[in-house]
Amino acid sequence: MIPTAALISGSGTNLQAVIDAVAAGRLPLDLRLVLSNRAGAFGLERARRGGVPDVRAEVWDRKGGEARAAYDARLLTIVRESGARLVLLLGWMHVLPAGFVEAFDGVLNIHPAYLPEDPAADAVRVPDGPEIQAFRGAHALRDAIEAGVGWTGATCHVVTPEVDRGPVLAREPMRLEPGEGESAALERLHLVEHRVLVEGIARWCGDQARRTGFSTFSTR
Repeated sequence: MIPTAALISGSGTNLQAVIDAVAAGRLPLDLRLVLSNRAGAFGLERARRGGVPDVRAEVWDRKGGEARAAYDARLLTIVRESGARLVLLLGWMHVLPAGFVEAFDGVLNIHPAYLPEDPAADAVRVPDGPEIQAFRGAHALRDAIEAGVGWTGATCHVVTPEVDRGPVLAREPMRLEPGEGESAALERLHLVEHRVLVEGIARWCGDQARRTGFSTFSTR
């Protein structure tokens, strides 16, 4: 079982997908810590219900004058102390510094867009569909809707210092319905994200197992 920490910011639907996959034996994770940068995030309650031993909120104290570097250092200390080897960014809304990313065996992110396998590419071809812009950044779904491209999707990728440009582990496109708003699209997209997230984590774990000589496992 891989010691794991999850960083969240919101309702925690992707966290719930991970908790459920672990409970079903589909992911070999020891989920030790769930940390939110918002005190009221419902994902914290999901973590408590899921039996995660350490559930906490660590809010950036901007009003108190806390420097961003100090906040990032505080997060790194907390996650290291959990013993995590793998860190999952499940809706986490802060860009993490290179020192954080490099401190763990892996940091994985779920991104609400269909990203190209080539990290340097700025466009991606949808299977049996058109070539569209690679939507990166915090508002990828909204940007895709406003651009009128007709497609979005989800990608699980390894986090690198270049935002949303790490190696792709799993991805799936989703067609946007004509006139569909962001909230309706997001509701459908969550289901895609859950599948892609579990598939991507499983692939990362399998790659780790092959490198270290341990047995692989099935995601089915």
